[in-house]
Amino acid sequence: MSEILNGPKILPEYNNEVKNAVVFLHGYGANGNDLVNIGYQWKENFKNTVFISPNAPFKCEWGGESYQWFDLTSTAPEKIGQGLKNAGPFLNEFIEDIKKKFSLNDNNIIFFGFSQGAMMALHHLCKREKECGGVLSYSGLLYENDNFENEIKSRFPIKIFHGKNDEVIDAEYSMKAFERLKKLGFDIEVKLQDGLGHGIDENGLNYGLKFIKSIIKV
Repeated sequence: MSEILNGPKILPEYNNEVKNAVVFLHGYGANGNDLVNIGYQWKENFKNTVFISPNAPFKCEWGGESYQWFDLTSTAPEKIGQGLKNAGPFLNEFIEDIKKKFSLNDNNIIFFGFSQGAMMALHHLCKREKECGGVLSYSGLLYENDNFENEIKSRFPIKIFHGKNDEVIDAEYSMKAFERLKKLGFDIEVKLQDGLGHGIDENGLNYGLKFIKSIIKV
């Protein structure tokens, strides 16, 4: 596995063959351990699936085990756009590493992105030549660069989940992402959760689990 994006992973038990992968993309200031516990909750449902939760490629300025896909000291659109552009090659190289290591195709890989990780998934994965298995976007948004529509090369199912009381990224961004991606031809669904802030609750986990079960046939 690439040393550029390292972090925890959960291999199938009993030396079961790896047929699918779920990749967690964490949010700003977190690390791979932030989401990997979801994999421990779900692994019994998927006997041939590896769960991988890499650290984002850049350390946060406050140090420790805090990582970022891109700097968020400024939320100006041009800064987010440049950050996504800089982080894209790291994500794409990591995907190629997963495919090679576990002998998987793109459509065997499902992505679970939270916040900044969701931004990465929604912005970059549709620009890859081959479609992934699907994307779960939690508390994120869709950033479109100037030529975004013309750069789309693949389409795949997307489920969006967002707390209505999100104090960090307004849920309206997920509604806008839903409307835009639906117009662009994606199979997409959105769910806004009452009483939830910037996080994932049990409803969100069940929503995601149901989606992955619809893709990974066991």
